[in-house]
Amino acid sequence: MLPTSFIAVLGLSLVVLLLMTVYAAVGPVPRRRVEEFARLHSLRVTVGNGNQIIAYRATTRRWRAAGFTVGVLATFHTGGTYGLAFQWALAGWFAGAAVAELRVAHLDRGPRTSASLASRRAADYLPWAGRRAVPAAMVLCVLTAVFCFARRGSHPEGDIRVMMTWTVAGLGVGAVALAAQRHVLRRPQPLAEPDRMAADDAIRSRSLHVLAAAGMVLVGSCVGSQLAAADVMMHNHVTGMFGALFGIGFPIVGRILAYWPSPPHGSVSGPAAPEAA
Repeated sequence: MLPTSFIAVLGLSLVVLLLMTVYAAVGPVPRRRVEEFARLHSLRVTVGNGNQIIAYRATTRRWRAAGFTVGVLATFHTGGTYGLAFQWALAGWFAGAAVAELRVAHLDRGPRTSASLASRRAADYLPWAGRRAVPAAMVLCVLTAVFCFARRGSHPEGDIRVMMTWTVAGLGVGAVALAAQRHVLRRPQPLAEPDRMAADDAIRSRSLHVLAAAGMVLVGSCVGSQLAAADVMMHNHVTGMFGALFGIGFPIVGRILAYWPSPPHGSVSGPAAPEAA
């Protein structure tokens, strides 16, 4: 039976968390958030693209807060430990961030439906490490499954079915992240004023950064769950390092990647062509 004081603190924490989520959903976007985004992309904020950036920041803040809250509530529902609560909360934050990037409103079509014909490459928006983050995490997921199978001969502990479930989940999350990146990269860009197109390019770049980071972190979480299911993450100083790597190291690297500065891409303004109806 939990102490009454602990239950009261837990209940108060949940109320505060829910209030913070509501504020993130309906509250105004602070000026510093807009300035931070502009600095990351060396973007000049104008009257024309200011609301565009504010709308982007509002959408991402709303979904990240919602994902974080769902992660925390999931931990309480399953009765997880503090370490698991931290992992679920981070996974929820990154999952919400990934959803937000797909929910962001992009440029509206003008009176004449036209768009640039110039092709876009991921290398124009993402650094080398960002382009390799999700594939590398998926390779690690496969190698972990192979290691767990090979180890099972001498260490039959653990639930191999649960381990395989996390393997499939990790590869599935990685595939979805890569598909989402492709979708964002190829999202049409109607012709508009130069400042609005520059903001649209900056938003596209930030979306690709966040999707790469979120995919890597979520696949990394699945790898940690693979090792736990195979009973590799035992309580000693050696395997504890693996727990720190997947529970803390991956999110830290993901946070760095998600907020890595991106130079101005230069809005694509090639010849316009009518879009397919």
